[in-house]
Amino acid sequence: MATTASRNAKRLTRADRERAREAAASANATMDLRPVGTAALVIVGVLALAFVAGMLVPGGGTFGGPLQSDRLEGGSTMSVVEKTKGRPVTFGLPVPWNASAGTAELQGLTPIGADGVEVIRAAAVPIGAAPVATRKGFPPDAAVLSELENFAVPPGNDDSDGFQIVVGLKGEGTVDGFALTYRVGGAMHVAILGHGAMLCTKTCSGQDEAEASQRAALASLSGFVSGPAR
Repeated sequence: MATTASRNAKRLTRADRERAREAAASANATMDLRPVGTAALVIVGVLALAFVAGMLVPGGGTFGGPLQSDRLEGGSTMSVVEKTKGRPVTFGLPVPWNASAGTAELQGLTPIGADGVEVIRAAAVPIGAAPVATRKGFPPDAAVLSELENFAVPPGNDDSDGFQIVVGLKGEGTVDGFALTYRVGGAMHVAILGHGAMLCTKTCSGQDEAEASQRAALASLSGFVSGPAR
């Protein structure tokens, strides 16, 4: 059984939050804190993301928590999804098992570094159900999905207790990853999920550049992230 010791992480400072406010204002960032499915939370830039997490995590603390992977940029993936022009795709997003002793309740999902890609809807695959494959079209055929908001994730022991979020994406471009907001008891957490997608039609090109950009973005966040050793 894996331990739940956390790695040291850089805590957000007042200066970090001031720089985030300036970055968000200069980029005309739109911040809507309602869960995906009602409206998407759009975050522009790493510092703006740090600012939002400083508001959501008590005391301006760190990203992470018991749903955080212990390998961020090192364990990142970029899935290339060929799509039909004008149609959305289904993206299967894996989430690590709950390493806490309490039930985690999901609150919302936010795209990170989205360029030309928009989230239509995010939903949870019931724990123990067969995973949903990444594919053309959304919603996925014959899949039983649960509302993301307040979806309960019980404590787990190993990788077999992980679960999946299904994300409907549209557009053409890339998304570097996702920020998953959730609550355990009275504490709010923001896990950074380093699984991105590249949507394109017919011949896809630029995957190497997209992966390099994704790793750089995740590396810039890793100093703020604290997760359990798995």
